[in-house]
Amino acid sequence: MYESFYQFRVRPFTLVPDPDFLYRGETHRLALTTLEYGILNQAGFVVLSGEPGMGKTTLIQQILSEHREHFTTGLITNTHGDMDSLLPWILLAFGLNDKAQGKLESFHAFTQFLAKEGQANRRVLLIVDEAQNLGVELLEELRLLSNTNQDKAPVLQIILSGQPDLRVLLQRKDLTQFAQRVMVDYGLEPFNEADTLGYISHRIRVAGREDPLFTDQAGTMIHRLSGGVPRLINQLCDTALTYGFAEQIKHISTKLISQASKNRGKGGILPLSGKESFFTVTKEQDEAEQLQLAAFATRPEPAAVSTQVKPPAAQPQESTAPTTSESAEWYERGLALKKVGLYKEALQQFALSSQDTAFTFKAMAQVGMCLKSAGRPTEAVNAFRKALQTQGMTTPDAIQVRYLLARTLESLGRAEETLEAYRWIRREDPGFKDVAERIERLSSRKTQTAKTATTTETGATWLEQLQRIIGTSR
Repeated sequence: MYESFYQFRVRPFTLVPDPDFLYRGETHRLALTTLEYGILNQAGFVVLSGEPGMGKTTLIQQILSEHREHFTTGLITNTHGDMDSLLPWILLAFGLNDKAQGKLESFHAFTQFLAKEGQANRRVLLIVDEAQNLGVELLEELRLLSNTNQDKAPVLQIILSGQPDLRVLLQRKDLTQFAQRVMVDYGLEPFNEADTLGYISHRIRVAGREDPLFTDQAGTMIHRLSGGVPRLINQLCDTALTYGFAEQIKHISTKLISQASKNRGKGGILPLSGKESFFTVTKEQDEAEQLQLAAFATRPEPAAVSTQVKPPAAQPQESTAPTTSESAEWYERGLALKKVGLYKEALQQFALSSQDTAFTFKAMAQVGMCLKSAGRPTEAVNAFRKALQTQGMTTPDAIQVRYLLARTLESLGRAEETLEAYRWIRREDPGFKDVAERIERLSSRKTQTAKTATTTETGATWLEQLQRIIGTSR
């Protein structure tokens, strides 16, 4: 609705969890680091807690996007106190429950599944959301399931995500054994004022607008009203932008925030703080805001945004090629943006840098990594291939990029191309990382698939197949 008016590519303050919009402020940065520590160190149980709307789901999605290739993942979201057992839900989460089974059969199916994943060198990650709804018996069931990890490298890891009541539950004396299994525990706290302002600016920038939109005073009022809870910040900002669009107001001030929050608060549904003092603006603050609005008004209108990632159509006539210092600056800026997860912005900088032949190889390799992290593996393959077509790269650099290409192809299920890339690496460096192991695993999988296909073609098991079909149809 208001996207075009405010020069956004997408709405910046939707309530849908989206890792692309993840703001790495103090509390969320520490949470990510803690979660990653637990996952990489093979913690049996990881606990993430926080008030509703604090971004727990977004954090978990970000962790999964970064480590998905190492895990088989199952998610349980609809927990409630009346559940008799978690095991059927766990089987369903991993796609294992195709018919009603008894407890013994269910447990056997799950342990067989864990054994199979362990043999394939994959770990199993179970995520239980709204885990504060679990009682003592269901948590004890989870603890007993985790015993399958004893006396060997752990295959099953469990993340419990829930509201603060989850931590209270885990402090019960009859859950002491369970609590001792929790290796990592982090509680999300609301944003402070600086992070609220940073969060608003970050989401606006990710949505495609570079110029400021909210005054500092408006950001401060949003922090007071929302208490620093991201979901409430989103709702208040989205409402203010809707009001601003309706009145054709170019920039969001305290006046508009006050109007939007009071109107939303009339029904009593949106839990914003309603203290009158939160709407008060001192004379000094009002003067500072008016100066800022005047400064905003002198800026040129932002150009229409584009969803395409490409360099400018033309450089100034007197200098058709970028200088080395410009290319280096674009490249370093791209690295910084990539580090904080702003992949779209990073792609623009790497695209500019790649115009300089001295940076083409490095920049295109970084483009591939950004695209892979952004969930665009097919485009990442093309970028890695383009990097490998450049001249003057060293063999070690080529090996590193070809390994990234192979891993991306493997995630897409393109076995022939993957094997070709891994074999090239093995010829150049026989001991490079886990290439030999991956070649062996892919080759054996390919052989097994071929044997299965041959068996089917010859009709050696046609009777068994027919019996299965008839049995299933019954």
